[in-house]
Amino acid sequence: MKIKALSSLLLLLLIAAWDFPVQGSKPANNAFQAEPRYIFLFIGDGMGENHILATTQYTSQPPPYQDWFKVWVSTYPQGGIYEPQKAWHEFDWVSQNFVTDSAAAATALFSGKKTANGRISVSADGLERYLTISEEARQLGLSVGAVTSVPISHATPGAWIAHNDSRQNGYAIANEGIWGKPNTTGDPSRLFYGGGHGNTLPPIDVLIGGGHPAWHANNPYVDDAIRQKLLSESNLPNKHRYIERITDSPDGGSRLLAAASDPTTLKLVGLFGGADGNLEYRLADGSGSNKENPSLSEMTLAAIQILNQNPNGFILLVEGGAIDFASHQNSMNQVIGEVIELNDAVQIAIDWVNDPQSPANWTNTLIIVTADHETGYLTQAPNVFPDQPLGEVSSRTLKLEKNCLTTCIRASWEDTNTNTEIDSGETIYWAWNSTNHTNCLVPLYAFGTIKKSYSAFIIGYDPIRGHYLDNTAIYQFMKAALRQEIFLPLISR
Repeated sequence: MKIKALSSLLLLLLIAAWDFPVQGSKPANNAFQAEPRYIFLFIGDGMGENHILATTQYTSQPPPYQDWFKVWVSTYPQGGIYEPQKAWHEFDWVSQNFVTDSAAAATALFSGKKTANGRISVSADGLERYLTISEEARQLGLSVGAVTSVPISHATPGAWIAHNDSRQNGYAIANEGIWGKPNTTGDPSRLFYGGGHGNTLPPIDVLIGGGHPAWHANNPYVDDAIRQKLLSESNLPNKHRYIERITDSPDGGSRLLAAASDPTTLKLVGLFGGADGNLEYRLADGSGSNKENPSLSEMTLAAIQILNQNPNGFILLVEGGAIDFASHQNSMNQVIGEVIELNDAVQIAIDWVNDPQSPANWTNTLIIVTADHETGYLTQAPNVFPDQPLGEVSSRTLKLEKNCLTTCIRASWEDTNTNTEIDSGETIYWAWNSTNHTNCLVPLYAFGTIKKSYSAFIIGYDPIRGHYLDNTAIYQFMKAALRQEIFLPLISR
């Protein structure tokens, strides 16, 4: 059920409050620590505005965050910049200049500090270990979780759970997240075990996602030593309960939820995945996913059930990571399916907050939906700027999508003469203009409580999108919500 708008008078008051923060003294440390709070950060990896709009058009259903507060966010790494005039006058500028990777973007989102591409919650020179929002939540007594449709130690969840010189050191990252120590199951001299920056204790309470080594052999994210340790500890006190993908057992979601519902399960690790490390793609029509894996919604619900045991509250990262994988492949079918997966997971969180039995409500909860960057440079047609509306997005036009010989990278169009080229007069429905990330602004949607004025974080004005923030501001919003410094309801504008 979508969040319903408040009365007109109250809406006006709340909008005023958003732009003009309530003044007052900061509450005593024990005052805000005694009050529970709940923070959800949903990241559609690679999800730009047109990814969302394409999904909305295909489903004929707006996303659950459609009417929330919305603002635009820049994503460049350390040393970069977003230049609005160039972004809208030089078509290739956003795909060729100051493009972030997921590691640098996630670090900015979680720590409020920029870094170089490839770094995981450490400075660009590797000399400074950044304090992340998940660590700050721990310091205040909250529980911490992360779920993802890609490997559990991939760049985005990696920056949430660990600190490392390189996103490639997935074994060390997974070790740090699960056990708090980057070299629990392997020496730092071993491949993918190096680059650590000390311990992160206590470790994460819930970590669920892909990367199972039985389906993705020799991957840099999870090795068999990690899996074997999880198996051996699964039924021991104060250890993570372990659930994994099992061949010919199409009940991955139900087994995960059963474990989460067990009152003896206090911590949980779920390891699933497929041949590429990520869960098999959900396609636009709902097909494609393998029931040996849970859905992102089931992973989100399982995480909530475990984390909610803490009366102080929790902070949860949910990543629709395969949106990025699909966008690199320029597959609209996969993109739409994965955006639907993320939207369904957001709805799980909304329903939980709205449940009368939940300790959460919209005065102690903040939900943010955003992206780390855009991937694929998805637009109406080749070399057409992304502010123009896409054409028809339907099951019919999904079947028309294919690679071009020279006139585009990949697009959906009426190839009337079947020459695999976009010719004059042929109808184009959408086009991919890159197979990589871009420096486009991405949208941020938010609902719940926020403790900072939006106005304070504006860093520039875009002639098409309007005022925009830097991605480091999202950390500031979460930090303020975490510490409950002042109260500001956040609503749609």
